[in-house]
Amino acid sequence: MIGSASVKIPLRIVVPIAVALAMSGAAATLFLWQIHTSISTIESSFQSQGGTRNLLRNILPSRPQTPVDSASLSEALMELRQGEIFELRGEWKQAQEHYEKSVQRGGGTPALKKLASIELQRRQYDSAKRTIRALSDANPKSSDTVLLLGLLALRSGDVRGAASVFGRTPNSPESQYGSALVAITQGDHDTARKQLTLGVAGDDATVRTYAKTILAAYEEFALFPNGQDIHLLTLLSRALAQVNECETALPLLQTVILKQERYRDAWIVKGYCEFVSERLPEALTSLEEAYSLDPEKAETQYFLARTHAALGDPQNAVTFLQYSLLNGFTPQRDARELLIRYAQELGNTELALEQLKILADLKDSDLRAYEQYVLLAITLPDHTTDALALAKKALVRWPGDASALALAARASFATGNTDDAQKYLESAFRIDPKNQKALEVGEMMRKTK
Repeated sequence: MIGSASVKIPLRIVVPIAVALAMSGAAATLFLWQIHTSISTIESSFQSQGGTRNLLRNILPSRPQTPVDSASLSEALMELRQGEIFELRGEWKQAQEHYEKSVQRGGGTPALKKLASIELQRRQYDSAKRTIRALSDANPKSSDTVLLLGLLALRSGDVRGAASVFGRTPNSPESQYGSALVAITQGDHDTARKQLTLGVAGDDATVRTYAKTILAAYEEFALFPNGQDIHLLTLLSRALAQVNECETALPLLQTVILKQERYRDAWIVKGYCEFVSERLPEALTSLEEAYSLDPEKAETQYFLARTHAALGDPQNAVTFLQYSLLNGFTPQRDARELLIRYAQELGNTELALEQLKILADLKDSDLRAYEQYVLLAITLPDHTTDALALAKKALVRWPGDASALALAARASFATGNTDDAQKYLESAFRIDPKNQKALEVGEMMRKTK
């Protein structure tokens, strides 16, 4: 035992084990990072019309130059929020599509920033360059332009160019953070720590968060005075992945694996970074290596599932998602929602219903989980009774909700209980005469008379 007075385990053994334990489970949440731009900031930025005309001229040069009305701004904000949801899930392509729509609807600086960031993430460097130029035109004084330009150079492999960009405004938090990334790339960890510390003390909330995340890797490594460089590089890579700097992390991970080929956590983070940067064949290879080293690691199984799905193999995706859930993957809601999607792609309705039922039974579930189950179950003759039973459970949880009553009406109608359906529908309209779901059920019932 490590705590025994009669046995002393060498540090060269203790340190790798301790670091690996410290990292355990970290990969599970690599893709779930907080969206740091608050909605209030977004809305206030949308209200500012400075630069909007230049923005439209750059993005939509062939369209008439008309003012952006409040309806368009609302649409732009909605698209931005949708993009953030997909980005939170790590679904970059869908996020980019929504950000592009937000820009087209006059989303201004917030939309352009998000679009540029996602283009950098997807290594679409020519597109990112155009977006950054549009951002500069829309808001010439924005310090975000400096950071994005520096990141564009760094991720393109132009380290010297990135250092030059960040060197123009050395006292800004964005440049301090960017300079830290350059220093990490060059192996200058003393400079990296100093620049990160300055970034943490700065006034940019996002930079503070990102700098703290990377600085924490240095602090964690400092707990092990005799730790090896490969452990520091793996901790840094994990932190870099957390802040979407996988292009900086991947070379570090390659160095780690060349020195210690059977380092499970390095393979997991490498596979994750390759997945989110859309290097799918490479991601599959890395994650399969991690799986061979530890076949019961839930995080590895989860990312293997997502990689297989992205490669057009939903069957393997379903298999690995089931394994990950059996091994305690969290957050389980995310895994189950993906499992439902892939099961439906395969036509495995029974599995989809099973997972929807589990989601509905969770303590923090909402009415949408019940609706998804009911709407699928009523399409299957053998499950209409189950649909009604779950709809009634929804009514117990939300007795005064018009949408819950509408759901009970739909399920009752599917089982042939038209009188009950009518009673539920009337109750829903008493609560909310304009409830859209109740109106839809009412229209459906009228059409079948």
